[in-house]
Amino acid sequence: MIEYLPREVVLDILSRLPVTSLLHSKLVCKAWHNLVQDPDLVCMQFSSAIEHDPCLIFHCDYPIQNQLYSLELSALSKDVQRVNKIRVPVLPEFEVLGSCKGLLCLCDSSAKDIVYVYNPCTRDYIELPKSTELLNQNPVFGFGFNQTTSQYKVVKAVYQKLPFRRCGGLISLQAEVQILTLGSPAWRNLKKLPYHLYQGPSQVSVCGRLHWRSWPRLFRSGCSIISFDLEDEQFRVVPKPDCDGLDRPNFHLVDLGGCLSAAIFDTYGQFEIWIMKEYNVKESWIKEFNIGNHVPRSLEEMDWNSAAQPFRDSKLYQKSSFVRILCLLKNGDILLLYKGRALVTYDRKDGTFKDLTFPGLPSWFVAVVHELSLQWIF
Repeated sequence: MIEYLPREVVLDILSRLPVTSLLHSKLVCKAWHNLVQDPDLVCMQFSSAIEHDPCLIFHCDYPIQNQLYSLELSALSKDVQRVNKIRVPVLPEFEVLGSCKGLLCLCDSSAKDIVYVYNPCTRDYIELPKSTELLNQNPVFGFGFNQTTSQYKVVKAVYQKLPFRRCGGLISLQAEVQILTLGSPAWRNLKKLPYHLYQGPSQVSVCGRLHWRSWPRLFRSGCSIISFDLEDEQFRVVPKPDCDGLDRPNFHLVDLGGCLSAAIFDTYGQFEIWIMKEYNVKESWIKEFNIGNHVPRSLEEMDWNSAAQPFRDSKLYQKSSFVRILCLLKNGDILLLYKGRALVTYDRKDGTFKDLTFPGLPSWFVAVVHELSLQWIF
Protein backbone atom coordinates (compact mmCIF):
# COMPACT_ATOMS: atom_id res chain seq x y z
CA MET A 1 0.00 0.00 0.00
CA ILE A 2 2.89 2.35 0.62
CA GLU A 3 3.57 2.62 -3.10
CA TYR A 4 0.18 4.30 -3.59
CA LEU A 5 0.98 7.17 -1.22
CA PRO A 6 2.80 10.33 -2.33
CA ARG A 7 6.50 10.26 -1.44
CA GLU A 8 6.16 13.38 0.74
CA VAL A 9 3.44 11.74 2.84
CA VAL A 10 5.45 8.55 3.30
CA LEU A 11 8.52 10.48 4.41
CA ASP A 12 6.48 12.58 6.83
CA ILE A 13 5.00 9.45 8.43
CA LEU A 14 8.33 7.67 8.72
CA SER A 15 10.11 10.73 10.14
CA ARG A 16 7.89 10.55 13.24
CA LEU A 17 9.02 7.01 14.10
CA PRO A 18 11.89 6.27 16.52
CA VAL A 19 15.24 5.68 14.85
CA THR A 20 15.34 2.09 16.11
CA SER A 21 11.98 1.36 14.42
CA LEU A 22 13.20 2.89 11.16
CA LEU A 23 16.31 0.73 11.20
CA HIS A 24 14.19 -2.39 11.70
CA SER A 25 11.95 -1.37 8.80
CA LYS A 26 14.95 -1.61 6.44
CA LEU A 27 14.51 -5.37 6.59
CA VAL A 28 10.95 -5.31 5.23
CA CYS A 29 11.80 -4.96 1.55
CA LYS A 30 14.20 -3.23 -0.85
CA ALA A 31 11.88 -0.24 -1.29
CA TRP A 32 11.81 0.40 2.49
CA HIS A 33 15.56 -0.14 2.68
CA ASN A 34 16.05 2.64 0.11
CA LEU A 35 13.55 4.91 1.86
CA VAL A 36 15.35 4.71 5.20
CA GLN A 37 18.56 5.86 3.51
CA ASP A 38 16.84 8.73 1.71
CA PRO A 39 18.69 12.00 2.60
CA ASP A 40 15.36 13.84 2.87
CA LEU A 41 14.14 11.36 5.49
CA VAL A 42 17.38 11.73 7.44
CA CYS A 43 16.87 15.51 7.64
CA MET A 44 13.16 15.25 8.47
CA GLN A 45 13.74 12.63 11.15
CA PHE A 46 16.42 14.72 12.84
CA SER A 47 14.24 17.84 12.78
CA SER A 48 11.47 15.85 14.45
CA ALA A 49 13.85 14.30 17.01
CA ILE A 50 15.17 17.63 18.36
CA GLU A 51 11.64 18.50 19.51
CA HIS A 52 11.99 15.75 22.14
CA ASP A 53 14.48 15.01 24.90
CA PRO A 54 17.82 13.70 23.60
CA CYS A 55 19.56 10.42 24.24
CA LEU A 56 22.46 9.70 26.57
CA ILE A 57 25.48 7.71 25.45
CA PHE A 58 27.37 6.02 28.29
CA HIS A 59 31.03 5.18 27.78
CA CYS A 60 32.30 2.53 30.15
CA ASP A 61 35.76 0.92 30.32
CA TYR A 62 35.32 -1.27 33.42
CA PRO A 63 35.31 -4.23 33.63
CA ILE A 64 35.53 -4.38 29.80
CA GLN A 65 37.00 -1.59 27.66
CA ASN A 66 35.21 0.15 24.77
CA GLN A 67 31.67 -0.39 26.02
CA LEU A 68 28.91 1.97 24.88
CA TYR A 69 25.29 2.08 26.10
CA SER A 70 22.34 4.30 25.22
CA LEU A 71 19.33 5.66 27.10
CA GLU A 72 16.49 7.53 25.37
CA LEU A 73 15.50 10.38 27.68
CA SER A 74 12.30 10.99 25.70
CA ALA A 75 10.96 7.77 27.25
CA LEU A 76 11.60 8.77 30.89
CA SER A 77 7.88 9.10 31.52
CA LYS A 78 7.22 5.50 30.45
CA ASP A 79 6.82 2.77 33.03
CA VAL A 80 9.68 0.68 31.70
CA GLN A 81 12.84 2.25 30.34
CA ARG A 82 16.14 0.45 30.17
CA VAL A 83 19.67 1.11 29.07
CA ASN A 84 20.60 -0.63 25.81
CA LYS A 85 24.05 -1.90 24.94
CA ILE A 86 25.49 -0.64 21.64
CA ARG A 87 27.47 -2.96 19.42
CA VAL A 88 30.81 -1.23 18.96
CA PRO A 89 33.13 -1.98 16.01
CA VAL A 90 36.51 -3.46 16.81
CA LEU A 91 38.64 -0.40 17.56
CA PRO A 92 41.68 0.35 19.72
CA GLU A 93 40.90 1.62 23.21
CA PHE A 94 39.08 4.91 22.59
CA GLU A 95 37.76 8.08 24.18
CA VAL A 96 34.52 9.82 23.21
CA LEU A 97 35.54 13.34 22.18
CA GLY A 98 32.09 14.69 21.42
CA SER A 99 28.70 14.27 19.84
CA CYS A 100 27.15 16.29 17.03
CA LYS A 101 24.02 15.82 14.93
CA GLY A 102 23.79 12.06 15.35
CA LEU A 103 27.50 11.21 15.10
CA LEU A 104 30.15 10.52 17.73
CA CYS A 105 33.79 11.51 17.42
CA LEU A 106 36.20 8.98 18.96
CA CYS A 107 39.97 8.90 19.25
CA ASP A 108 42.64 6.41 20.20
CA SER A 109 43.03 7.03 23.95
CA SER A 110 46.75 6.22 24.03
CA ALA A 111 48.31 7.88 20.98
CA LYS A 112 45.41 10.28 20.22
CA ASP A 113 46.55 10.37 16.60
CA ILE A 114 43.78 8.13 15.23
CA VAL A 115 40.31 9.68 15.05
CA TYR A 116 37.04 8.00 14.11
CA VAL A 117 33.55 9.27 13.36
CA TYR A 118 30.84 6.77 14.30
CA ASN A 119 27.05 6.56 14.18
CA PRO A 120 25.96 4.26 17.05
CA CYS A 121 22.54 3.75 15.43
CA THR A 122 23.62 2.62 11.98
CA ARG A 123 26.98 1.25 13.25
CA ASP A 124 28.56 3.06 10.34
CA TYR A 125 32.04 4.49 11.00
CA ILE A 126 35.14 5.81 9.27
CA GLU A 127 38.74 6.37 10.28
CA LEU A 128 39.83 9.91 9.48
CA PRO A 129 43.10 10.70 7.68
CA LYS A 130 46.02 11.17 10.05
CA SER A 131 47.05 14.73 10.82
CA THR A 132 50.58 16.08 11.01
CA GLU A 133 52.21 14.36 13.96
CA LEU A 134 54.07 16.50 16.49
CA LEU A 135 56.42 15.15 19.14
CA ASN A 136 55.15 15.12 22.74
CA GLN A 137 51.76 16.36 21.63
CA ASN A 138 48.87 17.06 23.98
CA PRO A 139 45.80 17.63 21.76
CA VAL A 140 42.40 19.16 22.50
CA PHE A 141 39.61 18.24 20.08
CA GLY A 142 36.32 19.71 18.94
CA PHE A 143 33.61 18.21 16.74
CA GLY A 144 30.82 20.20 15.13
CA PHE A 145 28.53 20.80 12.17
CA ASN A 146 28.43 23.80 9.84
CA GLN A 147 24.75 24.45 9.08
CA THR A 148 25.53 26.67 6.09
CA THR A 149 27.49 24.04 4.16
CA SER A 150 26.02 20.93 5.89
CA GLN A 151 29.53 19.70 6.70
CA TYR A 152 30.95 18.04 9.80
CA LYS A 153 34.30 19.34 11.02
CA VAL A 154 36.93 18.10 13.48
CA VAL A 155 39.27 20.72 14.95
CA LYS A 156 42.45 19.82 16.80
CA ALA A 157 44.53 22.20 18.94
CA VAL A 158 47.90 20.60 19.63
CA TYR A 159 50.00 21.72 22.59
CA GLN A 160 53.57 20.48 22.85
CA LYS A 161 55.11 19.36 26.12
CA LEU A 162 58.29 21.37 26.62
CA PRO A 163 61.18 20.11 28.78
CA PHE A 164 61.15 21.63 32.25
CA ARG A 165 63.27 19.85 34.83
CA ARG A 166 61.68 20.91 38.09
CA CYS A 167 58.11 20.14 37.06
CA GLY A 168 58.79 17.22 34.77
CA GLY A 169 57.42 19.05 31.75
CA LEU A 170 55.55 22.21 30.81
CA ILE A 171 52.71 22.54 28.29
CA SER A 172 53.28 25.21 25.65
CA LEU A 173 50.87 28.13 25.82
CA GLN A 174 50.38 28.27 22.05
CA ALA A 175 48.67 25.56 20.05
CA GLU A 176 49.16 24.40 16.49
CA VAL A 177 45.61 24.20 15.11
CA GLN A 178 44.51 21.73 12.44
CA ILE A 179 41.05 21.14 10.98
CA LEU A 180 39.46 18.43 8.86
CA THR A 181 36.18 18.66 6.99
CA LEU A 182 34.54 15.24 6.88
CA GLY A 183 35.03 13.85 3.39
CA SER A 184 38.23 15.81 2.72
CA PRO A 185 41.46 13.86 2.11
CA ALA A 186 43.69 15.88 4.46
CA TRP A 187 43.81 18.21 7.46
CA ARG A 188 44.40 21.93 6.99
CA ASN A 189 46.54 24.18 9.20
CA LEU A 190 45.00 27.27 10.83
CA LYS A 191 46.54 30.13 12.80
CA LYS A 192 48.17 29.39 16.14
CA LEU A 193 45.95 29.68 19.20
CA PRO A 194 47.37 31.65 22.19
CA TYR A 195 45.07 29.99 24.74
CA HIS A 196 45.28 26.66 26.52
CA LEU A 197 41.89 25.00 26.07
CA TYR A 198 40.47 22.58 28.62
CA GLN A 199 39.28 19.28 27.13
CA GLY A 200 36.16 18.61 29.17
CA PRO A 201 33.92 15.55 28.85
CA SER A 202 32.37 17.13 25.76
CA GLN A 203 32.71 20.52 24.12
CA VAL A 204 29.63 22.78 23.97
CA SER A 205 28.12 23.69 20.61
CA VAL A 206 25.88 26.78 20.51
CA CYS A 207 24.99 29.17 17.67
CA GLY A 208 27.25 27.42 15.15
CA ARG A 209 30.30 27.65 17.42
CA LEU A 210 32.20 25.25 19.63
CA HIS A 211 33.13 26.44 23.13
CA TRP A 212 35.79 25.58 25.67
CA ARG A 213 36.94 26.94 28.98
CA SER A 214 40.60 27.93 28.96
CA TRP A 215 43.14 27.33 31.69
CA PRO A 216 44.41 30.47 33.47
CA ARG A 217 47.45 31.82 31.66
CA LEU A 218 50.85 31.83 33.35
CA PHE A 219 51.38 34.94 35.50
CA ARG A 220 47.88 36.16 34.57
CA SER A 221 44.67 35.67 36.51
CA GLY A 222 41.36 34.52 35.16
CA CYS A 223 39.97 31.91 32.76
CA SER A 224 38.46 32.71 29.39
CA ILE A 225 35.62 31.26 27.33
CA ILE A 226 36.92 30.52 23.84
CA SER A 227 34.71 29.89 20.83
CA PHE A 228 35.45 28.46 17.39
CA ASP A 229 33.19 29.49 14.51
CA LEU A 230 32.56 26.44 12.31
CA GLU A 231 31.82 28.66 9.30
CA ASP A 232 34.68 31.19 9.18
CA GLU A 233 37.01 28.92 11.24
CA GLN A 234 38.10 31.68 13.62
CA PHE A 235 38.70 31.49 17.37
CA ARG A 236 37.25 34.28 19.51
CA VAL A 237 36.95 35.21 23.17
CA VAL A 238 33.35 35.17 24.40
CA PRO A 239 32.52 38.00 26.85
CA LYS A 240 31.93 36.83 30.42
CA PRO A 241 29.66 38.37 33.06
CA ASP A 242 31.16 40.32 35.96
CA CYS A 243 31.29 37.29 38.18
CA ASP A 244 34.31 36.21 40.25
CA GLY A 245 33.38 32.52 39.88
CA LEU A 246 34.17 32.56 36.16
CA ASP A 247 37.71 33.77 36.79
CA ARG A 248 38.61 30.47 38.46
CA PRO A 249 38.72 27.04 36.78
CA ASN A 250 35.84 25.65 38.87
CA PHE A 251 33.07 25.96 36.28
CA HIS A 252 31.96 24.03 33.24
CA LEU A 253 30.07 25.12 30.15
CA VAL A 254 26.75 23.60 29.11
CA ASP A 255 24.00 24.14 26.55
CA LEU A 256 20.73 24.95 28.36
CA GLY A 257 17.83 25.43 25.96
CA GLY A 258 20.10 26.53 23.12
CA CYS A 259 21.87 29.16 25.26
CA LEU A 260 25.52 29.13 26.29
CA SER A 261 25.55 28.61 30.05
CA ALA A 262 28.10 28.28 32.84
CA ALA A 263 27.71 26.17 35.98
CA ILE A 264 29.95 27.48 38.79
CA PHE A 265 30.75 24.91 41.45
CA ASP A 266 31.60 26.01 45.00
CA THR A 267 33.36 24.14 47.81
CA TYR A 268 30.03 23.25 49.46
CA GLY A 269 28.78 21.22 46.50
CA GLN A 270 26.40 23.88 45.18
CA PHE A 271 26.01 25.45 41.73
CA GLU A 272 25.37 28.94 40.42
CA ILE A 273 23.87 28.80 36.92
CA TRP A 274 24.59 31.72 34.59
CA ILE A 275 22.92 31.88 31.16
CA MET A 276 23.78 34.09 28.18
CA LYS A 277 20.32 34.99 26.89
CA GLU A 278 21.60 36.77 23.76
CA TYR A 279 24.68 35.20 22.26
CA ASN A 280 27.94 37.18 22.45
CA VAL A 281 26.31 40.03 24.41
CA LYS A 282 27.97 40.48 27.79
CA GLU A 283 25.02 42.32 29.31
CA SER A 284 22.69 39.42 28.52
CA TRP A 285 24.36 37.10 31.05
CA ILE A 286 22.07 36.56 34.04
CA LYS A 287 22.29 34.42 37.13
CA GLU A 288 19.28 32.20 36.44
CA PHE A 289 19.14 29.91 39.50
CA ASN A 290 21.10 27.95 42.11
CA ILE A 291 21.33 24.19 42.59
CA GLY A 292 21.84 23.13 46.19
CA ASN A 293 23.93 20.36 47.69
CA HIS A 294 22.79 16.78 47.06
CA VAL A 295 24.36 13.36 47.52
CA PRO A 296 22.60 10.54 45.61
CA ARG A 297 21.73 7.43 47.60
CA SER A 298 23.98 5.25 45.43
CA LEU A 299 26.97 7.37 46.44
CA GLU A 300 25.99 7.43 50.11
CA GLU A 301 25.85 3.63 50.17
CA MET A 302 29.10 3.17 48.23
CA ASP A 303 32.10 1.56 49.91
CA TRP A 304 34.72 3.82 48.34
CA ASN A 305 37.62 1.77 49.68
CA SER A 306 36.71 -1.38 47.76
CA ALA A 307 33.91 -1.15 45.18
CA ALA A 308 35.10 2.15 43.70
CA GLN A 309 38.79 1.26 43.46
CA PRO A 310 38.66 -0.32 39.97
CA PHE A 311 36.98 2.82 38.60
CA ARG A 312 39.52 5.05 40.33
CA ASP A 313 42.20 3.29 38.30
CA SER A 314 40.30 4.06 35.10
CA LYS A 315 41.13 6.96 32.78
CA LEU A 316 37.44 7.91 32.94
CA TYR A 317 37.65 8.56 36.69
CA GLN A 318 40.31 11.20 36.18
CA LYS A 319 37.88 13.20 34.03
CA SER A 320 34.84 12.89 36.27
CA SER A 321 34.01 15.86 38.50
CA PHE A 322 31.79 15.29 41.52
CA VAL A 323 28.75 16.68 39.74
CA ARG A 324 28.12 17.92 36.20
CA ILE A 325 25.05 19.34 34.49
CA LEU A 326 24.20 17.33 31.38
CA CYS A 327 21.23 19.11 29.84
CA LEU A 328 17.87 20.81 30.23
CA LEU A 329 14.93 18.44 29.76
CA LYS A 330 11.76 19.48 27.92
CA ASN A 331 9.76 19.51 31.18
CA GLY A 332 12.14 22.13 32.59
CA ASP A 333 14.10 19.79 34.88
CA ILE A 334 17.90 19.79 34.94
CA LEU A 335 19.67 16.45 34.40
CA LEU A 336 22.83 15.97 36.47
CA LEU A 337 25.55 13.32 36.65
CA TYR A 338 27.22 12.62 40.00
CA LYS A 339 30.74 11.16 40.02
CA GLY A 340 30.29 8.95 36.95
CA ARG A 341 27.71 6.81 38.72
CA ALA A 342 24.37 8.47 39.52
CA LEU A 343 21.84 10.28 37.31
CA VAL A 344 19.64 12.84 39.07
CA THR A 345 16.99 15.33 37.96
CA TYR A 346 16.58 18.71 39.65
CA ASP A 347 13.19 20.48 39.66
CA ARG A 348 13.83 24.23 39.53
CA LYS A 349 10.29 25.03 40.63
CA ASP A 350 10.41 23.43 44.06
CA GLY A 351 14.17 22.79 44.42
CA THR A 352 13.82 19.00 44.76
CA PHE A 353 16.10 16.20 43.51
CA LYS A 354 15.08 12.82 42.12
CA ASP A 355 17.53 9.94 41.86
CA LEU A 356 17.05 7.96 38.62
CA THR A 357 17.61 4.23 38.26
CA PHE A 358 17.42 2.14 35.09
CA PRO A 359 17.87 -1.56 34.36
CA GLY A 360 21.17 -2.14 32.59
CA LEU A 361 22.85 1.08 33.74
CA PRO A 362 26.61 0.44 34.08
CA SER A 363 28.19 0.97 37.49
CA TRP A 364 30.65 3.62 36.30
CA PHE A 365 30.51 5.70 33.14
CA VAL A 366 31.01 8.97 31.30
CA ALA A 367 27.78 10.38 29.86
CA VAL A 368 27.49 12.28 26.57
CA VAL A 369 24.29 14.01 25.43
CA HIS A 370 23.48 12.70 21.96
CA GLU A 371 20.82 13.00 19.25
CA LEU A 372 19.90 9.72 17.55
CA SER A 373 20.07 9.99 13.79
CA LEU A 374 20.00 7.97 10.58
CA GLN A 375 22.91 10.03 9.24
CA TRP A 376 25.06 7.83 7.03
CA ILE A 377 28.82 8.39 6.79
CA PHE A 378 30.15 8.25 3.27
